[in-house]
Amino acid sequence: MDRKEKARANGPIPNAVVYHDSPESNLSLLHLQASRLTRRCAITTAMAAILAPLVFGEMAQ
Repeated sequence: MDRKEKARANGPIPNAVVYHDSPESNLSLLHLQASRLTRRCAITTAMAAILAPLVFGEMAQ
């Protein structure tokens, strides 16, 4: 039996086996962009948070 056929025969993966990311590990887009600016430009985190949408051209939600 081919591997794909064997996987189809077993059915979908149950939710108990799939691990979901915890909310603590998911950082916001603004936080990631600000930390990148802080490292690259040697500015404070507050200043980087203000400049991040302007520099990266995206609005963090």
